[in-house]
Amino acid sequence: SAVFYPPRLLTVALVNALDRTAPGELYAALQTEMALHVLLASLLMYALVRRLTAASGTHRLASIAGGLVAALTYAYGGYLAGYPPLQLAVLEAGVWLPLALLAIFEATRAPRPRWLCLMLAGTALGLALLAGHPQTALFALYLALAFLGYRLWLAGARTWRTWLPRFVQAAALMGLVAGGLAAVQLLPGLEYLQQTSRDALPYAEKAHGFPLRDLAQIVFPGVVSEWSPLYIGIAGLALALVAVWRRAAHSLFFAVAALVALVWSFGAGTVVFDVLYLLAPGVSWFRGQERAAYLIAQCAAILAGLGAAALLASPADEGAAQRLRRALWRLAGLLALAAAVWLALWIGTDTPRYDTALDAAIFSAIIAGLSALLLPRLLAGRLRGEWALLLVALVALDLFSVTRGGPNYEPVRASDRLAEPAYLDEVRGDLAPGARVDGLRGVFENYGALYRVPDIRTISPLRLAGVERVLALPDDRAWELLAVEQVLIDWEQLMAPSTIVNTARDALGPFNIHRLDDPRPFAQLAYRAEVVPDDDVVFARLADPATSLDYIRSTALLAEAPGVELPDQPPETPGAAVVTDFEPERIAIEIETSAPAILTLALPAYPGWEAAIDGEAAPLLRAYGGLSALALPDAGAHTVTLEYRPMTFTLGAILSLSTLALLIGALAVRGWTARRARRRVSVG
Repeated sequence: SAVFYPPRLLTVALVNALDRTAPGELYAALQTEMALHVLLASLLMYALVRRLTAASGTHRLASIAGGLVAALTYAYGGYLAGYPPLQLAVLEAGVWLPLALLAIFEATRAPRPRWLCLMLAGTALGLALLAGHPQTALFALYLALAFLGYRLWLAGARTWRTWLPRFVQAAALMGLVAGGLAAVQLLPGLEYLQQTSRDALPYAEKAHGFPLRDLAQIVFPGVVSEWSPLYIGIAGLALALVAVWRRAAHSLFFAVAALVALVWSFGAGTVVFDVLYLLAPGVSWFRGQERAAYLIAQCAAILAGLGAAALLASPADEGAAQRLRRALWRLAGLLALAAAVWLALWIGTDTPRYDTALDAAIFSAIIAGLSALLLPRLLAGRLRGEWALLLVALVALDLFSVTRGGPNYEPVRASDRLAEPAYLDEVRGDLAPGARVDGLRGVFENYGALYRVPDIRTISPLRLAGVERVLALPDDRAWELLAVEQVLIDWEQLMAPSTIVNTARDALGPFNIHRLDDPRPFAQLAYRAEVVPDDDVVFARLADPATSLDYIRSTALLAEAPGVELPDQPPETPGAAVVTDFEPERIAIEIETSAPAILTLALPAYPGWEAAIDGEAAPLLRAYGGLSALALPDAGAHTVTLEYRPMTFTLGAILSLSTLALLIGALAVRGWTARRARRRVSVG
């Protein structure tokens, strides 16, 4: 999660300062954050390509046009117009790579790397990590390291003996800065990952990628899937190929990187992914290999910008212009032929897929024809402002015609889209502290967090392993262990005795709100305990129909001995456990018991929770295969407090603040030395 991502912290601060915390207003704030990141992506890409082209001696007008083409191609191409705006972590982790590449480029313009620029590159990668999508950050890290090695080789380290130490030192500095800045989020995130069921995903689940037919979307957007992440425009594709053909500076590196990423994006569709899975660190951690489209979009946008600058800055070359003209007209002809074939094969077919495919083929043929009219003229030495403007306009026409009408853009006000259902007020108001809801209807996906309803269901792929196994139990057992009081579902009768307290309607129709007749409270005293170290045995017993709910409630199934002497028989007078304070990071419970007991809690067992009985620290126990418990050694009245104080957060915060202080100190030293140098020059 992007808990400590600086732009997100700014969004949260502004929302709170303006008191705009209604669901629709929160959604509007995230829409604004998304749009600003798309703008940031375009600006950083523009700066990168402007610097790459200007440093190679390209004419200023050609460099500006190349930067604009690259900015448009990346920010408004098929990739960023696809799923990243719907998954802000993917979008926001992806926008910082151009800054990292720009900093690496500046750092390696001399044989000895410039350490301050390398620290800037590390800062950009640290922001990518903080944005909350580690897979995208890993892609960025791989391309940044590859570009660093490539640039160091060009900068004069032409032997392995010279190159390797410089590369290791520069990469280590970047890595230390990136990891140090993101430590406050990385360390707790890694701790969380170890508690989830994600590690159990087999190779087959992680090897999914684009089907090979998605290659068609490079030239025919929208014909295979809802989005076209491989589409950079017909004009953009032509310009990228021109960059390689004209041997523009750095074009070979980015072309090879794009090709590797393309093959990677197919996942198990090629043997290349098997090699990466076995040898490349981090590749085996993630599923969804089609997300390598991020690297394709980055590299292709850079290539398109380099190609545009190369065309505009080229001296008149009529022979080359003729060859380019013939190639582009052939491409236009092939695309027109594809449209004719579609028309012939599907004549009379009235299906959306047919219409989409035919429209895409015709549109691509038109853009290819326009490219054939314009691009060769640029190669013939037409470097004037109007020709540069026409080139940028062609790229914009191509991309916006395809992506502006995508499925992400809905003409619905945010306040209307996320209007909070009225029945949730009653649901929240009737819940005891710590009690939960099973939102099978009425609270979909992760909307419970938005509406402040403690729903046990989510669509997160990173669930705690113990909780996921509890949710896999029969409903009445899951409700018992997770302290569910209300169930929202269209059924008239549940597995556990309940009363329908209200009816409501959601997008799927009417449903009932059930209140369980005898819900288990969040905190429950048990006077019997069994030690069952094996979680598989625990869940087998919990799922067994012969295991009664009374047994589950009255007997604590513990992973280790509780260390207290429990009574032979439960006391005649049952004890009481009342939750008096229930906050995200602090829980207080008042206990009254006539004998030593086990306090069982509907709290997931998780590192960082600390318990105290009457102010004295007490160990938390693992119960029911994934929940928590606490041994009460004495009878009487007690106050139990639970506080979340994760060591990973404390250590990560220290590392992040220390790294930030070092960066500020480095900037201060650099500014001071630069000021002294200027004074010496002025005195001399």
